[in-house]
Amino acid sequence: MMGLQAIHHQPWWLLICFSLLLSLITGCMEDLTTLKIPGVKRTFHQAIGWEAEDFFNDSAVIELCKAIEANDLAKMKRLIAEGVDVNAIGEGGVTPLLWAFVDNQPERFQLLLENGADPNVKTTTRLNAPNAFAVGDSVTTLAASSYFVGPYEAVLQHGGDPSIVGPHEQPMLHIIVRAPISQELKKKRILMAVEYGADINQKNSMGTIAATAVGAFQQWELALWLLQQGVDPHYYRPVESTNIVGVALSHEDRLTPSRKESYEKLMQWFREDGYDLEAIRESSRQIREIRVPSSRKRFIQRKIAEQVRQGLRPDPSLDAETQDEWYAERRRARQRQAE
Repeated sequence: MMGLQAIHHQPWWLLICFSLLLSLITGCMEDLTTLKIPGVKRTFHQAIGWEAEDFFNDSAVIELCKAIEANDLAKMKRLIAEGVDVNAIGEGGVTPLLWAFVDNQPERFQLLLENGADPNVKTTTRLNAPNAFAVGDSVTTLAASSYFVGPYEAVLQHGGDPSIVGPHEQPMLHIIVRAPISQELKKKRILMAVEYGADINQKNSMGTIAATAVGAFQQWELALWLLQQGVDPHYYRPVESTNIVGVALSHEDRLTPSRKESYEKLMQWFREDGYDLEAIRESSRQIREIRVPSSRKRFIQRKIAEQVRQGLRPDPSLDAETQDEWYAERRRARQRQAE
């Protein structure tokens, strides 16, 4: 073994080579079959502890998943040619295509799609990765919300359903609007989904995708663009008395300086579309005045009923009208007891 003094007198480049060799040797001690090169990141599967055997029972499908994870295209092609099921559904709704989607390796992903892999299979659990997946996810919805650029178009070209409903009953267009991606990428994906058959006026519980744009992070510029593309501004949700115009106006007191300009452009579009914004503001104010007191009245009635049940005296801070209601409730309670 080279002594420390001998090492000290070696050229600097030789010392670096020796250090790298030592790190490679020690890095391989845990698994002599795998060369762990310093600086190489783990796969997604390794990072969250996914093992193909935990999801699939078919040994051929497990072998395919291992080839996918290793990016071994030649082996993938051989296994597919031998008839391995690319649409096998494992525990929680995992498929070989989902196994290939993570890590953004386009060639392996494209290979499965070209061989008939279905991107619309939905997960039934969170797959031991609650920060990455939700119940009802599919490769189609994951591609729609991903910052990976390539998979989304590939999915739509190979049978991805542009109207698919994902987690929390969210249609794909709404998933795109909520996704943590750029506004420009959202626009491209929405247009592409519509090109493949999605209804730009597909609703969720909030209404149209323009309403989702307003409700999700106040995306005023995107909301305006969506309206210009043909999203219906006149839609009212069931049992609601306002549409996207009223919803947008309800945010005007909470605008940040950076968003004020895009908000004003949206308001101008509403004016040009024939909306009387002042009248809508007044109507919204009147509705709030009706709703707030009625909600407060119900709260006070519940509070009074509980106080009477406990045999307490009325709160002296209550106004005269409320105290009268308190005594009336006590009389009703005593009458019920007598009966």
